[in-house]
Amino acid sequence: MNNKYFILAVSLLITGSVFTGCENNRENDQEEVRKANQEMIDAQAQFEKEWQQFKTDTELKIDANQKKIDDFKAAMKTTSAKFKAKYENQVLTLEQKNIELRKSMNKYRYEGKDNWEEFKKDFNREIDSIVVALNEIFINKE
Repeated sequence: MNNKYFILAVSLLITGSVFTGCENNRENDQEEVRKANQEMIDAQAQFEKEWQQFKTDTELKIDANQKKIDDFKAAMKTTSAKFKAKYENQVLTLEQKNIELRKSMNKYRYEGKDNWEEFKKDFNREIDSIVVALNEIFINKE
């Protein structure tokens, strides 16, 4: 009879240990899910902050490019026909690129950190190419 009680006690002890272990695993899993969710929320908040700063900076650059283009168009009215013929198409092309950049920025939707970094790199390269081209035209204007 003692043997039966001993086996029953050991069985209950093992069963209790298994259930307790499962409960601890479930609590650990829930904690990991909470941490992952918080990390995702933090990453999204960081992106939003970075996006607003990027958008503000690039809008300023795009506006500055447009002002240069407008100034150049105004100045072209008093330049020679030869100069106008040489640079008018370039200026119109740069203006179109500037407009496309603004559209691209307004359409952008976050699709992950890697895509965001690639978008920023490409976008900044495009803006810089417009700035360089406009500066070269202004230098040649004189």
